[in-house]
Amino acid sequence: MSPRADATATLARLGLDPAALATGTASEEQVRALLAGPDAAALLDALGDVPTPATAALLVAVEATTPDRGLRKGIRRTLYRLSQRGVPTPERPAAPVTIPRSVAADIEGYVTAFDGRGERLLWLVYAQPSGGALLVAASANEPGGLRDLRTGESSRKQIKAGRQQLTKETGLRLVEADWRIVDALLVEAHHRAPARERDYLRVRTRFTDAPPIAAAEPASSRASVPSGVERDQLVATSAALLGEPELRVWWPTPESAAPVLAEMQEVRESPIVLAPVQQEERLEAILRRATETLFPPDVTARRLRGTAYVLAETGRVPAARQALAVAAVLDAAPTVQDVPLLAALVRQGIGALFVGQEQQRSEERKGSLVMTPEELRARSSSRPGHTRG
Repeated sequence: MSPRADATATLARLGLDPAALATGTASEEQVRALLAGPDAAALLDALGDVPTPATAALLVAVEATTPDRGLRKGIRRTLYRLSQRGVPTPERPAAPVTIPRSVAADIEGYVTAFDGRGERLLWLVYAQPSGGALLVAASANEPGGLRDLRTGESSRKQIKAGRQQLTKETGLRLVEADWRIVDALLVEAHHRAPARERDYLRVRTRFTDAPPIAAAEPASSRASVPSGVERDQLVATSAALLGEPELRVWWPTPESAAPVLAEMQEVRESPIVLAPVQQEERLEAILRRATETLFPPDVTARRLRGTAYVLAETGRVPAARQALAVAAVLDAAPTVQDVPLLAALVRQGIGALFVGQEQQRSEERKGSLVMTPEELRARSSSRPGHTRG
């Protein structure tokens, strides 16, 4: 039985008319109810074999109001399958934001891009009746939560000068964002933090008593999410993002790379003499596994979306759309080893750390009589040959 016939049979079993799905007349509520039940996986698999714009539009509409994170990921994978078959993914509707009456009006929000450790700054500036402002300055990690939280009274002039100084000294750009989104990110970071001495919820009562909106990365109106062939092309050339200052610091840290370097060192020092080709194959396998470990798909996709907002709001729309393209692929089909941006970060970053480690070990072992097999092979190959006289 063909995939299309299998899909038709599954849809019929679930009480759905394939023709209605293809023409956009299927009941959204019925599909939503089925996706909330035990047949969700079977239904999504079948919908992936109904490659029509109406099917994609239905899935986008359902995803927008689905609270279950796992189901949203399943819907995105099905949309990705449809896009691979030439069906464009419609623009996702912007989530409506309701402003409660008890929310203070004069608040500004600011965010930076993520750094290589997954950390960024989140600022809120609340205008005080006295003419000054309450500054809430926090450092948050994705996914670790709140790292640091500081509050204090200041003038607008001092806050502006502080932003400029931060950019000058660190390169971090604090970009303006909807304060409700920044507030929601801070609430989320508060709940994720292992310690509660950094209590954002207590600070929050100083400027609002309204419930926070759902936490999500800010999205720039300047940069739409690519889809279809364009998205795949942007992902294929995504290593170019390393030219942006924000992405240039995403290299693996020595701490996170330590297990990978140790595994590579074991291969180099193995008592079993391996041919160069075999040794390179083992090192390549280590690097591919390391990509998955160092750049988990969910976490990396979110960091890229947050960074894309800063890129777009600072006039770098092509780079922002490229970052969004990689995030979309990681959401739909999380195979990080095949993303050029992440492969380049791992290979270049780990490679530089490994060379530095090798040089240090070489210096430390000079003059030692105890040598590894790798060092013995290197020494023997460097000795000149002898002829009998």
